[in-house]
Amino acid sequence: MIQLTCFLAVAETGSFTAAGRRLGMTTSGVSKTISRLEQARAIRLLNRSTHAVSLTEDGERLLPLAREALRGIEKADAAISVASRDSVAGRVRITAPTAILTTCLVPLLPQFRAELPQIELDLRGSDRMVDLAEEAIDLAIRTGPLDGIPGHRAQILCDFPWITCAAPNYLGRRGTPSVPNDLESHDLIGFRSQRTGIVEPWRYAHPRTGASKIIRISPGLAVVLDDACAVAAAAVSGIGIAWVPSRLISLPLRAGALVPLLSDWAGKPMRMSIVRREGRVSERTRIVMEFLRTNRTAFA
Repeated sequence: MIQLTCFLAVAETGSFTAAGRRLGMTTSGVSKTISRLEQARAIRLLNRSTHAVSLTEDGERLLPLAREALRGIEKADAAISVASRDSVAGRVRITAPTAILTTCLVPLLPQFRAELPQIELDLRGSDRMVDLAEEAIDLAIRTGPLDGIPGHRAQILCDFPWITCAAPNYLGRRGTPSVPNDLESHDLIGFRSQRTGIVEPWRYAHPRTGASKIIRISPGLAVVLDDACAVAAAAVSGIGIAWVPSRLISLPLRAGALVPLLSDWAGKPMRMSIVRREGRVSERTRIVMEFLRTNRTAFA
């Protein structure tokens, strides 16, 4: 294919130099490639001189055949690409924060395997917002506001609330806050975003006016963690008050290991999105996205 491509480029441009520019090759590279073709077939395709290059009689006969052969190869390559893109069977790579991976995606795996056994999931825990094409990743699940990355598109998966909570033994020692300002006298467990490196502020809304209230977390009060599951576990241990996604603490809340606080002051839910590359995605990636949207309650 390379030899025919070089021959066709020289025939159409009339020089090795121009052919090299078209193909991104050196002039000598083009010349040597065609020479190997001539030597392998014991045939002379080009008349070479210091000023011009022309086709021999054999070269004239080969020219239309070379064009037809290369068109056939291009069609075959396109067909392979379409078949690969549209095939349901294969691997889909998903990146998500470790907490979402552990509490949302992993519990869905038995159902996924039962419904779509032909698709293999490659799950990767990370909160970084990466270029999916560069990382060879099909989908990313991310929370909060997303900074636009050229060539990417975000689709809403769900909204989920954050809950202020603490263990009963902590509240027994330190008392129960009734308004956000009371938190200033408590030990707070901070959550640092791996994506931004910032300790997330706690957001509240006044129960009557809806006015927003933001609590900035001092990293010296108790502990700061960069994994939401670890924040929930720290709250259960009784070292302080935490502000965590509701999905992470549903079991401790039902078991009484954690007590919800400041429920009347709950702020706006946070958004979770599926991020994919622009343009057409493979059929199996589309099927995985549909599965996630159908089971969005597992993420809320």
